[in-house]
Amino acid sequence: MDDQEKIIIEAEDGEMGEKESVKKPTLRVLRFSLGEENYCIHITQIKEVIRLSDITRIPLAPSFVKGVINLRGEIVSVLDIREFFGLVQSEKITDPRVIITDAAGYSVGILADSVEGTTDVEEESIQEPLATLKQELRVYTKGQVQLGDKILIILDIEKVLNCDEIEKLRRRK
Repeated sequence: MDDQEKIIIEAEDGEMGEKESVKKPTLRVLRFSLGEENYCIHITQIKEVIRLSDITRIPLAPSFVKGVINLRGEIVSVLDIREFFGLVQSEKITDPRVIITDAAGYSVGILADSVEGTTDVEEESIQEPLATLKQELRVYTKGQVQLGDKILIILDIEKVLNCDEIEKLRRRK
């Protein structure tokens, strides 16, 4: 993989503007999209973000397993988590990315339609999951936050990766 294709994520907490005299507790998150929905994950749960490269399909794998990639000699499963949230597959993804995480104790890639970058979110601005969210999605969220004209849904990626469907796959190994 070419180093120019990587997105570098810095996890430093002290990058707030100097005008801010009293620093409020913040959470740095990686923003990404799945279809028309906007999500984010705490960056401490992310190893790296890469462009989707050659992916090897796995025969008879569940539909949410898109295949595996070779990441510098490590075989990493790539999952499309839309199915867990009741989202429809996008028609055409122009710049897919894979978010590599080891939040569940093993490396796995999460397919994203696009990655917008990192953002600091004030912890006090995080709201409880909306009652209007689908039950499938509410189970996997920590809350949401308003960012400009967008609402970012904060995912609990550990809960996603430890759901029953993925656990069944891991036990089959």
